[in-house]
Amino acid sequence: MTTQNKALEQDSEIIELTPKELLPILIDHALNGEAVGIEGPPGSFKTEGVSQAAKVAKLPLMYNNRELQDVTDDKGLPLRDPDNKNQFVWAKEKRWMVDYPFANFMDELPRAPMAVMGASATLLLENRIDDLYLPKGTWHVWAGNRTTDKAGANRVPSIIYQRCFMYATKYDAESQIEWMLTQPDLDLLTMRYLRMKGDAAISFDPNKKINATSRSWTRVAKKLFAKPDVSFATVAGLLGKGIASELMAFRALAPTLPSPEEVELNPKGARVPENISAQFLITDMLADRAHFNNFDVLVEYAQRLAPEMQAKFVKDSITRCPEVQGTKSFVAWGVKFAEVLR
Repeated sequence: MTTQNKALEQDSEIIELTPKELLPILIDHALNGEAVGIEGPPGSFKTEGVSQAAKVAKLPLMYNNRELQDVTDDKGLPLRDPDNKNQFVWAKEKRWMVDYPFANFMDELPRAPMAVMGASATLLLENRIDDLYLPKGTWHVWAGNRTTDKAGANRVPSIIYQRCFMYATKYDAESQIEWMLTQPDLDLLTMRYLRMKGDAAISFDPNKKINATSRSWTRVAKKLFAKPDVSFATVAGLLGKGIASELMAFRALAPTLPSPEEVELNPKGARVPENISAQFLITDMLADRAHFNNFDVLVEYAQRLAPEMQAKFVKDSITRCPEVQGTKSFVAWGVKFAEVLR
């Protein structure tokens, strides 16, 4: 078996989770001070997940990039013992000298020097550096890319894997959108495009210089929120030309759509776009606004759209506001399209 195949076999032993699935698991480990390792492709919620878990567990987060560190960053520096001039002692860094638990996040561990990995192994298993024990309840967690991602990661010694709970991350559009909706400064149209495109919009190919990772989408949404007329070259510089072209074309459809207010006031006369992507966009916008009191009106408009868009609107409305299932329009629509709802 080749080295590459062995790496693939090892990676297959670790369960891949979406950000939505991984976060509650990380919170549980953080609350119990249990060491964790996270592997996954670039920009797949590793750092953000650890940060959120530490916040929920009320643990101060100490971030350190292991790739850029030396073993003395953990152990300190050798100094002559003031009480015995014939021996040396290790003076631990002051940053470790705390009397309360914290989250020790060792990022990019697979790219770290071997000696740094060795120091990390002791922290993961015994919560100590040499004779210095860190406060009880300190949460040690490391993260990095896999060798199969070809993102510069080295082979991590098995001793590291055996000392912590191991998980792998994967791209997931739904989790990405849910997280983006909690942020105050991200472009909504970018999120709607992601919702339409689904997981196909997020990918990583080590042979490409630019990839549309979850991190890249967040950065694009932030840039477009601050400057909606940003150049195509800027968007392509983060996502790649192909997916950037689709996103910008999708955003260009927005002016052709009726406003949600127009639909609610005049469901029979409000504009109905012919372009199927535009119809997707309007149904997504309307599903965001759907509630028990306006659902009948919104359904009246949706019935003028393509059947598949009607189904999408109703399904999305149920997901975002389950109470719409109690309306007369939903019951009537459900009788007509019962197969779609199964």
